[in-house]
Amino acid sequence: MKYFFTSLLLLTCFIGFSQEAKYKEYSYTEFFKMIHKEKDTVFKLKDALIKYNPKTDQRFRTNASPNEKKDTAYVYRNDIFVTKHLELNNIDFSWGFNDRSRELEGVLLDIHFKKSILLEDVASLYIKYCQFDAPVRYSMSNCNRKNPDSSVFRNSKYIEYSDFFDDFSYFSNCGDSSNNGNTVFTGNTFNPTKKARGFLFRVVGSRFFVFEENTISNFDYIFYSVYKNSIVRIIDNFFDSDFIHISKTSQEGKFRWTNNRFSSPVFLELDPFSSADELDWNQFEKGFVAYNPFMNYTLQTKNRYPVQFSAEMRNRLAKQYIDSVRIYNEEAFSGETSLKSHFYSHYRSRYNTQIANKVYIDLKDFETQRLKVEYDLNPGFRPYFKWKVNQFLKVFSDYGTEPSKAIVVSIYVIFFFALIYLFFPNTWDSHGKNRLMNRFRFFTKYMNRDAGMHDVYLEEQKEELLASEDFKNYMQQSEKQIPKFFMATAMPLYKWSISSTKLSASFLKRVDIMKGTWNELPQSKRIWKSILLIGAFLIAVIYDVFIKMLNALMLSINTFTTLGFGEIPIKGLPRYLAIIQGFIGWFMLTIFSVSLISQLLN
Repeated sequence: MKYFFTSLLLLTCFIGFSQEAKYKEYSYTEFFKMIHKEKDTVFKLKDALIKYNPKTDQRFRTNASPNEKKDTAYVYRNDIFVTKHLELNNIDFSWGFNDRSRELEGVLLDIHFKKSILLEDVASLYIKYCQFDAPVRYSMSNCNRKNPDSSVFRNSKYIEYSDFFDDFSYFSNCGDSSNNGNTVFTGNTFNPTKKARGFLFRVVGSRFFVFEENTISNFDYIFYSVYKNSIVRIIDNFFDSDFIHISKTSQEGKFRWTNNRFSSPVFLELDPFSSADELDWNQFEKGFVAYNPFMNYTLQTKNRYPVQFSAEMRNRLAKQYIDSVRIYNEEAFSGETSLKSHFYSHYRSRYNTQIANKVYIDLKDFETQRLKVEYDLNPGFRPYFKWKVNQFLKVFSDYGTEPSKAIVVSIYVIFFFALIYLFFPNTWDSHGKNRLMNRFRFFTKYMNRDAGMHDVYLEEQKEELLASEDFKNYMQQSEKQIPKFFMATAMPLYKWSISSTKLSASFLKRVDIMKGTWNELPQSKRIWKSILLIGAFLIAVIYDVFIKMLNALMLSINTFTTLGFGEIPIKGLPRYLAIIQGFIGWFMLTIFSVSLISQLLN
């Protein structure tokens, strides 16, 4: 059964020999022959150089493609098995690129290590397609070598677990060394068959550090830290553990941390990022937590560090801290907001407003939870108001980061009040509550009189027409006593005032569907003419309802935006509701304006 190993890789330090130490030189073939001949269960080697020999070490050559994906295309040889524990101290390997063959030479290629490995100050390793059946420990402190070079672990597997070591650990402690080299872990899988206690990974000082496309799982906890690195890339990895602690401090240079996946909330210990760093906010789907406040909590309550607890106890304390302590405890709350502010400041510095807004929303959500706690501890109007205002701002505009959301909520409010106004009369409706009854009266009169529909319509508009006729007659009687200018302009005004009525009457005359009364119609014509009459009636009613709805909507918009024209055109209960709507509109439009200006400034 295959388990993928996350490479043992390492070494950020430079390969070189120390002048005091006397290095013995071996080829790769000689090195493995020495291991095979060792009669003890442990093979130890110190102060040596393992150098590639083109005549004897062809087995340790491989394709140089850096983009080769895992082991899908590679055919394993299964010809080298290391069955002894290895303890290597101050060993320099030698690997390089052959310009003629376009291959890498001096690679620990396709080797099956069945026992534990302890590497101390081992430089310039290139490990590829290897399999590790037992835990591995690596540490580097002597980084000032004469021949600095890179250490690479690619597409290897960390399979079994034994009692010799209780975890996987990688330590590169080069500090501020200027000779530190490169470290690359790519395509490896750390997945012991028995659950290991911890995965420990720490790099201090590396010119170039890459941890990419690795899988880390089946560990009680993961501790991963990077300090003082120039170029760091942590990309496309999967961290699978109930407790994940990642630390990044004293960052110098460029830091890229993107597209990783975490199976649980990540406990972070971070210094502020620089504007050159690339950071993926979306990779924290499970959330993140400030590590230092959590550590202080366990020290204060249990007098122990988080990693000193059993997995079950530590996970219980972590859940308790996430669910309640970091909200109720003021010091923890301050630490959490400080961590989130690092992310917010970083995205703002890169002018990434979209992600910065996501961070800000997360930060304000956390603040809202704290305001609820403050209200629970000290009930009163002010803490209650602060808490509810925060909740409202989240719903209305995502705390001012989404002005368009405020428009949508405002439209909902306008339609809600318009629905109320629809069922109450207002002065904007010309017929008020009698509009529908007037339609019945009009069609009944039309069917009972031997007259056209336009005649009935003109009769209905009699009062309006009389007012215009009175004006016309008055002007004609005064024609000789006034200048011609007034008559020349008065007659067009008269014609314009009755034009709408005349046009409507003319239209109705042309579409008149019944000549005479309903009783005079033959039985054969009543069916289809009744259909036409009912259709005309429904169209008129639909028009009336539409106008009623439009008036209610315009009234709601007018009230929401301006609180009326100084007079609210409704009576009864809706009159008081309109005042409430006006206050809501003033409040919401103010917030919208502030949100919009804020986003424009950002």
